Amino acid sequence: MKISYNWLKELIDLDLSPEETAEKLTLIGLEVEEVTQYGSKLDGVVVGEVLEVKDHPNADRLYICRVDIGSDQHQIICGADNVAAGQKVPVATVGTTLPVETDNGEPFTIRKAKLRGEKSNGMICAEDELGLGDDHSGIMVLDKSLEPGTPLHKAIDLYQDFIIDIELTPNRPDATCHVGVARDLAAALNLELKKPFDNDFEEVKPLDEIDIKIESPEKCHRYVGKLVKDVTIEESPNWLQNRLKAIGVRPVNNIVDITNYVMFELGQPLHGFDADTIKGDKIIVKDFDEEIEFETLDHVKRTCSAGTLFICDGKEPVAIAGVMGGVDSEVSDNTKNVLIESAYFDPATIRKTAKEQMLQSDASYRFERGVDPQLQRIAAERAAELMADIADGNIVDACTDTHPIKTEAKKITLRKSYVNRLLGTDFSTDKIKSILQGLEFELLDKNEKTLTYSIPTFRPDLEREVDLIEEVGRLFDYNNIPTPKHGKFTSPEPLTDWEQLLSKAKETAKGMQFREIYSNSLMPEEDAELLGNLDNMIHTLNPISTDMTTLRPSLLYGFLTSVAYNFNRKAKQVRFFEVGNVFEKAKEGTYHSNIKEETNILFGLAGFKTIEHWKTDPEHYDVFDLKAPVENFLQQFDLLNALSQQADEQNRLLYTFEDEEIGRIFKIPKELTDNYDIELPAFAAEFSLTKIQEVHKQLGSKQYEEVSKFPAFDFDFGVVVDSHIKAGDLLQTIEETAGDSLKELDVFDVFEGESLGENKKSIAFRLSFLDKEKTLTIKDVEPIINKVLKVLENQYSAKLRQ
Repeated sequence: MKISYNWLKELIDLDLSPEETAEKLTLIGLEVEEVTQYGSKLDGVVVGEVLEVKDHPNADRLYICRVDIGSDQHQIICGADNVAAGQKVPVATVGTTLPVETDNGEPFTIRKAKLRGEKSNGMICAEDELGLGDDHSGIMVLDKSLEPGTPLHKAIDLYQDFIIDIELTPNRPDATCHVGVARDLAAALNLELKKPFDNDFEEVKPLDEIDIKIESPEKCHRYVGKLVKDVTIEESPNWLQNRLKAIGVRPVNNIVDITNYVMFELGQPLHGFDADTIKGDKIIVKDFDEEIEFETLDHVKRTCSAGTLFICDGKEPVAIAGVMGGVDSEVSDNTKNVLIESAYFDPATIRKTAKEQMLQSDASYRFERGVDPQLQRIAAERAAELMADIADGNIVDACTDTHPIKTEAKKITLRKSYVNRLLGTDFSTDKIKSILQGLEFELLDKNEKTLTYSIPTFRPDLEREVDLIEEVGRLFDYNNIPTPKHGKFTSPEPLTDWEQLLSKAKETAKGMQFREIYSNSLMPEEDAELLGNLDNMIHTLNPISTDMTTLRPSLLYGFLTSVAYNFNRKAKQVRFFEVGNVFEKAKEGTYHSNIKEETNILFGLAGFKTIEHWKTDPEHYDVFDLKAPVENFLQQFDLLNALSQQADEQNRLLYTFEDEEIGRIFKIPKELTDNYDIELPAFAAEFSLTKIQEVHKQLGSKQYEEVSKFPAFDFDFGVVVDSHIKAGDLLQTIEETAGDSLKELDVFDVFEGESLGENKKSIAFRLSFLDKEKTLTIKDVEPIINKVLKVLENQYSAKLRQ
């Protein structure tokens, strides 16, 4: 939000410098990003008289000019076609710095030069080179009555100002205008606010010329129409143009400039309709049940979804309410009668429309935050007065004010004890009253302990007692509150089981040398389609952009984009983890109906495990480099032995508990890595922390188990099977067959060779048996081994390797 320092000084008697003003604004909660100077005195620029113009002998489009600058005559090379003898022109003398920048961002300083062999001592300037406008079609020609050598700032009216750029928070719609910012400054500095308007208006009859009706009152709470006739459309006076240019608004004509001026002055957006183009002499505020195609002032045809609020005449829409007017009703050079629109639109409605159309105007910026619902009549009357003064218009002595939904002022009671307890002060109620009096709060009741205020409707952010206490603190200045000599010790709330699980998960991942990443929960639809069925995913109704259309069903998208980003910047060794929520459609929603939401953790490896060395070649990561840390992670949560492992048909290793998948380890398919231009192998493991917590609850707390007094009995054997059979399937079958005495089971050797036969492989297993009641012997174990071998032979045609 750009605020003019000169404008502020008209509203309050401000003695602070622009920099001091910016500091004070920041202290009272209106954070200033920067203060910039607008305009210049143009020191070194004088009035010159062109005495002679002749062609440059070495250039077709340059002219040699002899110019009288009062104290001397100079030769100046000029390239403007409109330069002529007898003209009075602005001349920047040697050493002058103009308020424009060179291509490399440096200040533009005039120096003696030679252009195509001819000397040039100075420069005859165009408007844009002096920072006085955008015109660069030719040099600026001044009044012939001016004396050569006169400083330009004495010859013409030069506007200078300081622009204070405020980073405005969404909860302060009152500060989107100069009066709002001046009100806060006046309250903090104990100054009087000089309002540029009168809010004591007499009740008048509605307009006879135009009938105004609101058909969607829930989206338009109030609509004020004011008519000004017989206006003269022309350029605005210099003071108005300068005021708008300083804050970055391009002047258009006096009517449009007045509506913009009032908006930046009071915070109420206005729109001026050419009243003679309003068909049927009607204004109707309504929405439609179907899509509407509409051409806006910027000559863009827009498709507006059903429910978009429009301003319509007796035949068709003439404006998208609160966002932008239509091309057919805009004020033109032929306009004679102007209907001033001043309305209150529902903030959510305007926000949705502006985002849908990707069109944020100065008006929608204010409507989205919520304008003062008591300001519409004031702004309309203020604009009408300016149109009468500047555009010679005749104000119609009538005003239509349709107000179906009224906003009542809130009442808040402020306790002195609570103020002092929160702020660490010792204020009396009289002191609190004096601090708040400049904010225009109406004091309803006061005693030694409390104050009750009616909160003006321009402060929708004030809802509770603590909000008023914040107002007391910021206006008094937190820096003025003395530092307490002692403080109270409070112990923090203990972490919940879920918070402890999240913390432990992240710390374990960091301890295994994984780096944490954060990615957006929203992703493009085309990327989401690569991760699964789009019908099972959650799609946003009104996406901010095409890159944020679908809620992620997996954390894999964030990992892949991060890998691609790092690989593109020559980082070829990636170890990432992320904790985040994933979403999918479900019959029973987690927090919202039909939306299942879980918290997952993803571990990912990509690229090289070892870097290139003169002795060795670089080595890629493989899936076992990921399986080891994942199983270590599960062991930290005492889940490794509780989960079953099973490889599926896509060669992914699934971890399940009671047939429910908890997580998986997999090599990322080539079609996915190719989509992100990842040329090196990538692996990922994704587990549901939500389900891990549920498994924890089912398993209960850990129980101590005594170490057996009897030794374990180890037995090794190998079997020959077809090469397509997975070791994981064999392990599961052995575990199910061997019984409770089997305590550990591992694969310790895999062999493939010609001696075994074609498409055959040998897998060797080590089984460890233990009985807590006795020492096991071969006689105890041999029947179990024979049973296992028989089952393996029946199910997998496995043969004992001799």
